[in-house]
Amino acid sequence: MFRKLLALAAITLSAPVTAAVFTLCAEAWQPFIYQNAQGQPVGLAVDALGRAARAEGHRIRYLFLAPASCLRLMKEQRIDIMAFATAEGSPPGWLQTQQPLVYWVLNAWVRADNPLHHYPGLGHFSAHKVAFVDVYDYPPAIAAKRDWQRVAANDSTTAVRQLAAGRVDVIFEDAVALQDVDPSLHGKIRRLQPVVASVAQPFSFRPGLELLRDAVDGEAQRLKGSGELDRFYQRHFGSTLAQVSASVAASP
Repeated sequence: MFRKLLALAAITLSAPVTAAVFTLCAEAWQPFIYQNAQGQPVGLAVDALGRAARAEGHRIRYLFLAPASCLRLMKEQRIDIMAFATAEGSPPGWLQTQQPLVYWVLNAWVRADNPLHHYPGLGHFSAHKVAFVDVYDYPPAIAAKRDWQRVAANDSTTAVRQLAAGRVDVIFEDAVALQDVDPSLHGKIRRLQPVVASVAQPFSFRPGLELLRDAVDGEAQRLKGSGELDRFYQRHFGSTLAQVSASVAASP
């Protein structure tokens, strides 16, 4: 009888965990998480999340919706993961990634005929006209500054057009914000260095998915250690990972 119990225990322990499909809700955001021309989810975060899920024997299904819709599904417990959700913006008990993978990287952009290439600090833009996108939650370094003239913009496209037309002197945008803008405007504006401010964008997991959250953190650490994350930010944002990280620490 004892041998039979041992054999049964061995079978139970060796049985694979049932594969699960976890639903992630996100607003499409290139180059981190979006759909390609074939409608397939792609991007840095998709690759990292996919590897983490497969390591645990699971897979992820993606919903691409507006942030408000994702938040509603999150509160209704109809999704398992929400992209770019902080602890403050998540229901009690949800778990956030701790190793930064996705950053919102903001640079100052000026017109192409501006002789400036490296700005000496935000103080340089005092008394300037600055396009402010209504729906942005700007980092404190930008939001707290008051000695410039704010000009309202409905979205990033409007802000770019205002700058190109000379109605404002500077905008604060990430490099990928220009992807949906008329290409004819690209040559009319130019990005300054260094990075103004960066904000880490964590992923939030429902309670019970600690192992998956930890696996995603592990992927972020691996990408950082291999240099892949640094090369990614240099390729897409023109800044090293060290510069992006420093701009987070420098934000008040």
